[in-house]
Amino acid sequence: MTSRRHALAQLLCGSAPLAWPAAARALSWLATPAVGEARLVDHDGRTRHLADLLQAPRPVAVSFFYTGCATVCPPQTALLMACCQQWKTRPALRELLMLSISVDPLNDGPSQLRAYGQRFGLPLGEAQGWLLLSGAPREVQRALTAFDVPTRPDAHPVLLWLGDPVRGRWTRTSALNPPQLNGDLFEALRQ
Repeated sequence: MTSRRHALAQLLCGSAPLAWPAAARALSWLATPAVGEARLVDHDGRTRHLADLLQAPRPVAVSFFYTGCATVCPPQTALLMACCQQWKTRPALRELLMLSISVDPLNDGPSQLRAYGQRFGLPLGEAQGWLLLSGAPREVQRALTAFDVPTRPDAHPVLLWLGDPVRGRWTRTSALNPPQLNGDLFEALRQ
């Protein structure tokens, strides 16, 4: 087993909690997802160019959900809220921008997104650090394809992309990881 695989196996099994930053540095970083001209709509009905949001000079996290989900999305959102609160106490992640993209554009418009955000007490708005996004099906499909996410709501993964747009480095992980674990990975990405 290569040292990289061994480190990853230790991390996944929980036998190397202190080795996470070192192991993360050994991983290959991904390039910024190629979203093209994808135009999404936020919870306030404003059109957003996804490429511009992914190029912001601040750390960016991208998750996937839909407002009608009654299984994994509510706990995922609550956990991501806890992550954001914890991450923003870290100097390297203080200016974090969280983007949550709906996988159900036919049913998730601005009013549904806004109600979902209010339900979880999310700090909605670019200045506050969290945007809920949806849009025309073709635009959402373009975004989901770039992030390698299935376009069927019932098939979406609990995937979290973490990015450092300044360095053009990204990685993906589980949105259900503990905040500390994903925070350490996020900081390693930014080093």
